[in-house]
Amino acid sequence: MDREEAAKKPGGGTRSRRLLVWLVLLAAAVLVTVVVVPRLPWMAPEIEAATVRILTPGKASQVLTATGYTYARERASVGAKIIGRVERLYVDEGDRVERGDTIAVLDSDDLVAALRQRRAALLEARANLADAQRQEARFARLLAENAIAQAEYDAEATRLEVAEARVAVAEASLANARARLQYAVITAPIPGVIIERRIEVGEMVAPGGFTTQQATGAIVRIANPESLEVEADINESYISRLSLGQPAVIRVDAVPGREYHGHLRQIVPTADRQRAVVEVKVTIDDRDDRILPDMSCNVAFLDEDAGEESAAAGQPTVVAPKASVLQDADGPHVFLVVGGRVRRTAVELGEEVGDDVEIRSGLSGGERVAVTGVAELEDGDRVRIR
Repeated sequence: MDREEAAKKPGGGTRSRRLLVWLVLLAAAVLVTVVVVPRLPWMAPEIEAATVRILTPGKASQVLTATGYTYARERASVGAKIIGRVERLYVDEGDRVERGDTIAVLDSDDLVAALRQRRAALLEARANLADAQRQEARFARLLAENAIAQAEYDAEATRLEVAEARVAVAEASLANARARLQYAVITAPIPGVIIERRIEVGEMVAPGGFTTQQATGAIVRIANPESLEVEADINESYISRLSLGQPAVIRVDAVPGREYHGHLRQIVPTADRQRAVVEVKVTIDDRDDRILPDMSCNVAFLDEDAGEESAAAGQPTVVAPKASVLQDADGPHVFLVVGGRVRRTAVELGEEVGDDVEIRSGLSGGERVAVTGVAELEDGDRVRIR
């Protein structure tokens, strides 16, 4: 009777139906949030993935790689010490020179005339000296005989000293004139190859340079190919991996298919503040004539314990990023990314190889593994690759 009376009351049944509808909608929303939404592709967590690599024995022993350029440790920019016009030029770019070989000769007519003038001045000074010496000897005899006063002898002795000084000045002036005449002949200070020529016959040259010499004053630039090395920039975060004498393999872009061997000669003891890099210099032990200055190249620094012989032997190694490997009670494992989902895969670990770790079993190389957010992943989770 109560139910019939409640149903007969205005709005009583409508409120019950509305409440039921809201409960159904709330349950549906919860179901969508818990079950459906996580399965939507655009709602899946975003991760980064990396490819499992296969390293050859040589690459497996690498601790660091860098790009750089070849340069000649022994090099020189040859300029003129005096102002002059180029009268003869004996070299061109690519010519090989030895130490002391003549590169260019400047017009020296004025220098020859100055040299002759200095010679004549020296002859005059020596003649005056000889006369002063004779006079001094005569005045010394007269003084000994008390024929002249002491003051007269002192004056003559002073004249002799002045004559001697004038001879010294004349000799120095002659030496300067000879040196300036030698400066007209420009020679190679080191053996090597002419890598740049900045003048032509008839042009003026000067210390510090002007006209086609530009601001450097260089007439030619010489580089000794026997002293070729590699300059490379290493991120300061990785410089601790290197040590002096560490073996390296150099691959020059201009010489494909050829590997050169060398060792780390120097770590420059300062860093570039803007780029956060440290410069290193690598000596090339088996250089040949195909390598020229300023060629781009790649340098691979090897594990000192492994050395080059170990790098040439053994089997390829499968490696994965250290960040992709997790450890739990079941052992080490990674999450493979397959078809937008992750699949837990157990692995057996070996030695560390730089930022990677050796995978002795479980992976064969070429797979993609998750490297970020791996701690929150579970087998079968849908993911998006960043």
